[in-house]
Amino acid sequence: TGCFVCHSISVYGVRSPAQIGPDLSTAVEDVQARFGVTIDDFLRAPTGTMSVVLSRQIILSPEEKQIAVQKLREAFAEHQRQRALQAPTPSH
Repeated sequence: TGCFVCHSISVYGVRSPAQIGPDLSTAVEDVQARFGVTIDDFLRAPTGTMSVVLSRQIILSPEEKQIAVQKLREAFAEHQRQRALQAPTPSH
């Protein structure tokens, strides 16, 4: 839908040409930390810049929003998996 224009998704090797917005690989965690709502609630009722983008530039149906949430959760799970692989193992 064009999200990659502003947002990278590093876990999938997607690099935004503009790099204006945060990496969507961590959106599930980032939205909760910054806005105090779940990614589901944020996409249902976005605030700030995303309110404008999702009402004027990228219009998503309720079904497309559900798919976006699913994809964002999958990207975050992959982010967590990659982070776990990079974590140093405790020495015994």
